[in-house]
Formats: sequence, structure tokens, C-alpha cells
Amino acid sequence: MKRAMTIVVVVAVALLASTAVYAWWGGYGPGYGAAYSNVDNMKKFQKETLSLRDELMTKRIELQNEYGKSTPDSSRIVTLKKEIIDLQAKIQDVAAGYNIPAGGYMGDMPGRGWGRGMYSYPGCGCRL
Repeated sequence: MKRAMTIVVVVAVALLASTAVYAWWGGYGPGYGAAYSNVDNMKKFQKETLSLRDELMTKRIELQNEYGKSTPDSSRIVTLKKEIIDLQAKIQDVAAGYNIPAGGYMGDMPGRGWGRGMYSYPGCGCRL
């Protein structure tokens, strides 16, 4: 009886440990571009939104620089945030036209896939 109970406990601990290691090491997820069914649409989308994405990155850097100042200008910060939101909305509208899911269109932004845990994003961990 004691031996059977020990075997059950060892098997349960091994199963629990293996699932924890699998989750830590990285399980399957949607990954980059998993939702894209049409490569041509994605290429067209990227070409069409190149200038918008460049402008978005510039605004983000300007916002970062404004926050980095010793006395940040709050009105400038509000203006930059609004401009960033407007650019994101424009990009999302174009993405919807090409049937690209929201949030999955930015090539420079990480997406779920191989990662360490449920909320892990490789790289900076930032989202739109």
C-alpha cells in the first residue's frame, strides 16, 4: 500500500513538473503571422501603410524624448498621444480592409507564439 502511494505521488509530481517545464520553455501559440491567410494582402498592406508606420514610430520617439526631458511639456505629450492614437486607428482601418486581424499587423511589434508563459512577449513586451 505504501509503495503504491509513493508511485502515484511520484507520477503526479513528474506530470506536474513536465507541464511546468513545457509552459516555461514555450508552448505553441498563434505565432507571427499565423492569422494571415493571404501573403499578397499582407504585402499590399505593408506597402500601403509604410508611411503611416514610419510616422507612428517617429511620434513614439518624440513622445519618449518628451518624457525624458527634465520638465516635460504636458500639452505636447497629450498632442503626441492623440496623434499616435489617430495613426494607429488609420493603420487598423487599412488592416480591416485587407482582412488582417487587429493587433496582428505590426511587423515591429511582438506577438504571441513561442514564449515563456501566458503573458510573455519576446523582446520589449510592449503592445499597441
